[in-house]
Amino acid sequence: MSKNLFSPTMLKKYLGCKYIIFNEINEKKLNLKKIELNINDKLRFEKGNQHEKNYLKELKKKYKKVLDLKKPDLTREEKISKTIQAMKEGWEIIHGGWLKKDKWTGEFDFLIINKELKSKFGDYSYEVIDTKYSNKPKPDHIIQLGMYTYMLENTQGVLPKRFTIVLKNMVREDVQVNQVNEFFKIHRENYEKFVGNGVNKQRPEKCSFCNTCEWQEECEKIWIDEDNLNQVGGLTKVHLKKLLELKIDTITKLSKQNPDKILKGFRKEISHKLITQAKLQKEYEKTNVPIHKPKEINLHNLKGFNLLPQPSECDLYFDIESVEDHIYPGGLEYLLGIYYIENGKEKFKALWSHNKEEEKKNLIKFFDFTKSHFKKYPNSKIYHYGSYEITALLKLTSFHKIKGIEYDHYLNLDKFVNLLEVNRQGLFISENSYSLKNVEKFYEFKREGDVQKGDVSQEYYIEWLETQDQNFLDEIESYNKQDCNSTYQLHKWLLDIKPSETSWFVSQRKEDEMELRDWEKDMIAYQEKVEKSKIKNKEIKQLMSDIIGFYNREDKPDWREFFDRRTKSDEELIDDPECIGNMKSNGEPTPDKKSLLYSYKFEEQDFKLRKSKKTVIANNQDIEQKDYAGTIIDIDYKKKEVLLKRGTSQGILPKILSIGPNKPTPNTKLISNTYKFIDTLLKNEKKYEALNDFLEKKHPNIKGIKVGEKIIKSNEFNKEIPSIISNLNNSYIYIQGPPGTGKTFQASNAIIELLKQNKKIAITGLSHKVIHNLLQRVEDMAAEKQFKFNGFKKGNLEDDDTIFNGENIKTYEKDPPFMDAIKEKNVGNIFAGTKYHLANSYYDEKIDYLFIDEAGQLSLADLISIGNIAKNIVLIGDQNQLGQPIRGTHPNNSGQSILEYLLEGKDTIPEDKGIFLNKTYRLNSKINNFISSNFYEERLICDDRTDKRIIKFNNKSIIKKDGIHYIEMKHKNNVQTSIEEFEVVKSLMKQLIGVEFDDNGKKRKLTANDFLIISPYNTQVNLLISKLEEEKIKNPRVGTIDKFQGQEAPIAIISMTSSDSDSLPRNKEFFFNRNRLNVAISRAQVVSIILFNPNLLDSSPKNLEQIKLMNNFFKFLNHKIKYFVI
Repeated sequence: MSKNLFSPTMLKKYLGCKYIIFNEINEKKLNLKKIELNINDKLRFEKGNQHEKNYLKELKKKYKKVLDLKKPDLTREEKISKTIQAMKEGWEIIHGGWLKKDKWTGEFDFLIINKELKSKFGDYSYEVIDTKYSNKPKPDHIIQLGMYTYMLENTQGVLPKRFTIVLKNMVREDVQVNQVNEFFKIHRENYEKFVGNGVNKQRPEKCSFCNTCEWQEECEKIWIDEDNLNQVGGLTKVHLKKLLELKIDTITKLSKQNPDKILKGFRKEISHKLITQAKLQKEYEKTNVPIHKPKEINLHNLKGFNLLPQPSECDLYFDIESVEDHIYPGGLEYLLGIYYIENGKEKFKALWSHNKEEEKKNLIKFFDFTKSHFKKYPNSKIYHYGSYEITALLKLTSFHKIKGIEYDHYLNLDKFVNLLEVNRQGLFISENSYSLKNVEKFYEFKREGDVQKGDVSQEYYIEWLETQDQNFLDEIESYNKQDCNSTYQLHKWLLDIKPSETSWFVSQRKEDEMELRDWEKDMIAYQEKVEKSKIKNKEIKQLMSDIIGFYNREDKPDWREFFDRRTKSDEELIDDPECIGNMKSNGEPTPDKKSLLYSYKFEEQDFKLRKSKKTVIANNQDIEQKDYAGTIIDIDYKKKEVLLKRGTSQGILPKILSIGPNKPTPNTKLISNTYKFIDTLLKNEKKYEALNDFLEKKHPNIKGIKVGEKIIKSNEFNKEIPSIISNLNNSYIYIQGPPGTGKTFQASNAIIELLKQNKKIAITGLSHKVIHNLLQRVEDMAAEKQFKFNGFKKGNLEDDDTIFNGENIKTYEKDPPFMDAIKEKNVGNIFAGTKYHLANSYYDEKIDYLFIDEAGQLSLADLISIGNIAKNIVLIGDQNQLGQPIRGTHPNNSGQSILEYLLEGKDTIPEDKGIFLNKTYRLNSKINNFISSNFYEERLICDDRTDKRIIKFNNKSIIKKDGIHYIEMKHKNNVQTSIEEFEVVKSLMKQLIGVEFDDNGKKRKLTANDFLIISPYNTQVNLLISKLEEEKIKNPRVGTIDKFQGQEAPIAIISMTSSDSDSLPRNKEFFFNRNRLNVAISRAQVVSIILFNPNLLDSSPKNLEQIKLMNNFFKFLNHKIKYFVI
């Protein structure tokens, strides 16, 4: 029987890698062989069948008309025919039938009748239900049911609105079809074209799917025969593109280059590394003898072998085994293995966890054991291979809220030693990977047992879950012990070959410095108080328990990155977006009073540092050199120059410099306020009513409005909203403002009215920029209404980004002006500043109204820490636009933003819970139709005037009409810059600049200022600015999505830049982020143009959320401009 190419399974494989389809078709013809996986699929299949039978029994109890077509005596065609007949007859449940649409066929588990949607069969239709013996839906589940739904639409003449997956324990997961349908539609069409004429043209390319692909060995054979560059260790797609441009297309050609000469387009360090790597691999091919050599560049700095401490008595060797979220909800670190030699005897501790409670207990055991061990052997370390163990411990201590302090102390004492970093930084090896399994041949480590790889150990754990057969756990434990033992043997080998000119690493911290600090004692004490308390509301009690330690957890990634940078080279720091790496001095510093001004040139790179920011030497290893690098006075993005100001007393900066952010600053006031609020709960005090109302998600308490009534009762928002806010009764209100609805106008209008009532107003937001935006609108409105008041803004007078000086509002650096003004009675004032300022104790319950702008960008913990200052809280924002920049790992809901917590996943605020500004004055109807249907439950309408903004497109213009347009890009290997997309942007701007723009009767010519050019990456932003200015397009408005939130223009052009999903420098969740897409598209009043490569969508998603995110981008394919392909 020939292989069925048109099945959901084949579509899933196609999304992983197109070449898989070639292998599937040609398996017998070319005698291709799949990798044999050592797993027991039969057991899982049987469990799945039993789960399906159990669900069928449940359905028979609930429904009378149940038809079972899962019978072996029926052919596929007979089942298809009987399925259609059963649907015509209106059976409530159809089990085990078949569906067909053209070439596509598939056997579903269940069809269930839906009497709320008509079909060609009558006043009912059907939906698909499938049973999956799994804890969470997997992408292949979604793809499978999506394809069934596609075939079902053909059969019944109407598309179902949802399909359902029944998981373990009969948990139902409903998926809305409109959230995933475009994903299936486009991929299905592309697959059909591919099978029709593209299969035999396909060549294997290395991708992220390779590691789990059953055809990996067949592709590896081809690459080895071709001498393909993708076999060079450490070579990226960007490197590959540059090498091919240099006509270097094989490992042999690369190996013949001179490592002392820099390849064109490469940095010195990378050029030398790739050539040396290729030479070693080719030499190994000839001799079959593993080769290693030290990396001379790292012999005398804090890298490689210099990271090794002196070996001590009884060092520990550590490894973790884990399973992912789809196997155990939330994931599970199910085995912590510790190996050591004590008194000449081999010892191994295996800490097994089969649920979250055991995971918590074993985390305690791990730290108790190691702490006791360190007392016995003070100089001993914990050796591991790779960063996973450290990351997992961070996640575990954060999630379980235990042993976080011990974890921090271990890091500070440098107790963890990552031998992968020693290996990678210290040695060139003749292997194309530094994985432990590859490195083992250098110290001749021989493994035993069936489990040889980590993914197989995970499969064995799945089998244990299914069978409870102890043999599976024994095999895993043996594998884990061998990993630990291998790490031990690797350590011995590294000590044997350690170059004599390298040093021993010595920690700068002493054991006695790491006693519990006061803030740590407070954190532990409050944790115990809350857990032992009698707080009545269990959800609030849990939340308070989780919130404790939030700021500590949030700072941990920054602390870790701060110290990690110390071991990075200047070239490596170029790739760190928090830094400006490998800057070269422009000459001698020039005096400026008691400081020196330093000018540096930098290479093209993506960075976040901005003017006025204080910086440190990111990789400072010189004990004579102060960390502080100076304040950024200016950044010239066109010339790629940075000007730094540093005090003369700090010494002289080096000629080559990398700068980055300073270490995190303590959040003492915010933490203190959190404890202050918790104290009121512990004592059952009736304080901070507005904050309590919010946390309990009560309906806003508004005088004159009953609970459950619509809050806004008319379209006269300008009159009604100030009245509603004025009548807040020690409560809160959320005003949701979609793009262009005037939320800042409404907030400033209400603030003026409150000031007239002599109210004390506090204004805050995530950044000074957000705060200044609202303050400016307040100033403008006060001028229009000829109203005077006094406003106080907290800022640093040496940092322009923090200063706001208007007619009424002035910036002050010291506290006395704020403290004096807050004491004044019967005088309305504004007090503006970030959360750090508003956390001052002198504001406690002194503020009548706290306005938080862009509230979706602040954390729930932030609101708890500053909510104590106000009698009433007004939240302004939109949960569907840019969210909070969360870094840490937090338990349960404690890491949510203010609006995530309040809205619980809803796209719009219900009419009885808040105010939804339902009319956009920016987006015309075509753009709004997309935005409203995809982000705002079709509640957003546009003002009539928006369609009276008209661009008179000329014959030269590619764009012929208003609305959303997609331009397909066909570039390759672009990561964070795309010259091809610049060419399109340039062409579009030159075609449209000078064209007539009619804005409701006001006619003028379009200028460069009428375009917003948006990209996800600063490097593409900088390239676009410099190239457009070379084309005589002066001062183009180019920036990232973050920069342009709140801004608008007649035309927005979005340059997505990257070529495919494997080229993405960040994860898919960032790139395809739903909120970022909303902000980008909705900057445009008339025309929104998106440039992106469809290959970005041609990848296998990892979960349902990724499918939903990608689905929004697939919708753009319907807006493609024909006959314009770059």
